[in-house]
Amino acid sequence: MAPPAKPPPNGKKTKLYNSRTIRTETVDPSYKNGVLNLPQFIASREYEIKAFEQSQLNTKAASATRVFQSLPRTLRRRTASHNVKRIPKKLRAKGLREMQNTTNGVPSKKQHSRGRELHRLKLQKRLLRLASKIKDSRGVPYSQGATVRDRIQSLNKQLDELKRAKRNILNNAVAALDRCCVGALMAKPSGNIKYANRQKTFTWMPTHVWHAKRFHMTKRWGFQIPFSPNQKCFRSTSRAAKESTLAFESSYYGELIVECGNENAVQKFLNCFTRYAGSVPAWFLQGEKAYNGWIYLDEHKLAPGAVLIDALAHKVLVRLHPSVYEQLFAAVVRWADGQFPVVDCRYALGSIELRGPTALNSLSKVLHLEADEKVADNWRAYAQYRDPRLIPKGTLFSFHVKDPRFWKNPVNPPPTQKDVSGVLLKKELASDPEAVKALFSSESRTYSYKDMYSLKQIGKEFSRRDPCSSHIHASNKFPILIFKTSQEAWCVLMPWFWVQPVWSKLSSVSAVQPAGLRQAHQVNFEYDIPTYPQDFPFLPEGYREHLMATAAEKAAIEKLPLSKQGPTKTTEGFLSMGADWYFLRKWIYGMHFVQEKKEVDMKAAGEFDEQKNRILRTPDDLALVIDSTRNADEARIPIVAFNKRDPDHDRFARRNFIPKKSDFSPLPIAQVALSLSKTGSIKDNARIYEQVPDPGLQNLIGFVTSGAFNFNVGHPTAIGLVSATHKDVRSVLVRNVGCTSFSKANLSLV
Repeated sequence: MAPPAKPPPNGKKTKLYNSRTIRTETVDPSYKNGVLNLPQFIASREYEIKAFEQSQLNTKAASATRVFQSLPRTLRRRTASHNVKRIPKKLRAKGLREMQNTTNGVPSKKQHSRGRELHRLKLQKRLLRLASKIKDSRGVPYSQGATVRDRIQSLNKQLDELKRAKRNILNNAVAALDRCCVGALMAKPSGNIKYANRQKTFTWMPTHVWHAKRFHMTKRWGFQIPFSPNQKCFRSTSRAAKESTLAFESSYYGELIVECGNENAVQKFLNCFTRYAGSVPAWFLQGEKAYNGWIYLDEHKLAPGAVLIDALAHKVLVRLHPSVYEQLFAAVVRWADGQFPVVDCRYALGSIELRGPTALNSLSKVLHLEADEKVADNWRAYAQYRDPRLIPKGTLFSFHVKDPRFWKNPVNPPPTQKDVSGVLLKKELASDPEAVKALFSSESRTYSYKDMYSLKQIGKEFSRRDPCSSHIHASNKFPILIFKTSQEAWCVLMPWFWVQPVWSKLSSVSAVQPAGLRQAHQVNFEYDIPTYPQDFPFLPEGYREHLMATAAEKAAIEKLPLSKQGPTKTTEGFLSMGADWYFLRKWIYGMHFVQEKKEVDMKAAGEFDEQKNRILRTPDDLALVIDSTRNADEARIPIVAFNKRDPDHDRFARRNFIPKKSDFSPLPIAQVALSLSKTGSIKDNARIYEQVPDPGLQNLIGFVTSGAFNFNVGHPTAIGLVSATHKDVRSVLVRNVGCTSFSKANLSLV
């Protein structure tokens, strides 16, 4: 029996087949008796050549992909624009032709029902009417009353009062103002009335709209923060960190300013909150360099941060991670005790961080200085240098700059004959103390917003400008401060509302690649730099991050079918899915009280005393006790950073410490970097073991906090924590979660 015939192709397939069909002639009269007649051969093939060209055109036209669907990777966005200026020049004509099927050049949208459209228009009208009446008052009316009529009457009354009240006139048309508060935390800004509801809990940063179109956003620490670009960028991020520039919007960091008034008060503050418990270096007190290191609270490490000093006005600025900012602010207010004003500048100062060898060079293309010639010349000498390791950490620049939007395109700074090596040897500064003073002053920040141009005004000025001039001539300027952080990055501090103008021009520099939180973690990891708070589980915020990540991973695995979850119960035993610091602490301390330190025997029968407490005869008994009491004390931080000055830590490292059976102290641990010596892989939460022939649970010494493939060295590396008893070992074994194979790794202290 013959096989069934294939079904006929549908219309789309038929069109595709026809577009690829080339018509040919089967008889060739030019070839006779073994001789080829060239003129006749060319004439006979003319039809086929034209048919081939027509087939190419048909195939190209048959494609369903439009110009806006096939953009280069760097131009792709989550919400695509239909502005032809956002696509390459060679494709603009085609893009216009594709949009000519509509009257206004924009593809027609899906028509909604009239009632739905009418409701949207009425809502928009009410919002605009409300916004126009309360925008100058910078506040939102609130309703009072039990019934709807009472609430409407209350709102109308408030609107009438706002009409009659004297308006607080700003010095600009873009609603830019300095949001700071003395002695208390500043309230969250509501933003535009249309989007105020979205910012009740998580504040938008100055570049939020730009990032929301191109990035995945995350809600953390009271802000909406760019997490990672929409496009895949693992390799390009590593390449940009080594060859060009990575840019991060870091306005979510908190800044507070303490107005000490004199040098003695400044020194007391530094003795209390920095590592300088005694004398403070002169370069720090005089504001020549920035402090990058640990911020201390009650003589304990709180978080990595930065401290800058205004030597003219005797003010101190502290820049800290938002997770612990409010805790530090409350401590500083208690320390000041009403003698010194403490100003919350979280929403008054913004920042951008740059990493890579061309970071300063890229920044110099958008910053146009208003400074004396010596400062400008030194800045250009630093900017043209492309070896960031030569410039020491804490190096500081400060000056006034013009509005970068006055220049349509990035501009290369004029060359200088100065060499950065000579500038460093002579200790010449590229810092203007008056700019630092202006940045630390609320009045000066407010003055920098005077007559700030809107985008519409910028466009009008460009249309009216002299064709012979390369930029707009105006007097707008603002203070800016640049310093090198401990992570080899350049932090650019500026007033909050100047961040977006600088970012818009900086992102147009060809060597700059925008990045987010995930890329910052990746770059730190590739250079063996721990990232706060992910790699610091011995600190309160780091441990909260660890618990949150472990819970999220557990929930994701439990959603999978049983066949996809993997043999985690078999491979992990009593260990949880994440880095189980709770188990490790109890395990290492509890082994002192185990009577027979043998292999863990899962089938052994337990024995109990008169109080029904399990007798610790074998390691199996200890593991069962730890697992059964896990929920009772899991919230307590089970580990602490090793301190050689602590006598208990020193005895523990020398294996002479016997813990109290009633209460185990936190386990001293050391931060280490791991690098595979042979083939294998390392992932987050991998287990670290002693290098023995047959490692088991009794050989567990630590966990990996960040592990992945490292493009810098060409093989997997990791950052982790091990027990202080093994901080001096140089070779360990690593096992990933859910795996049974071990990989050899070299270990070194961070």
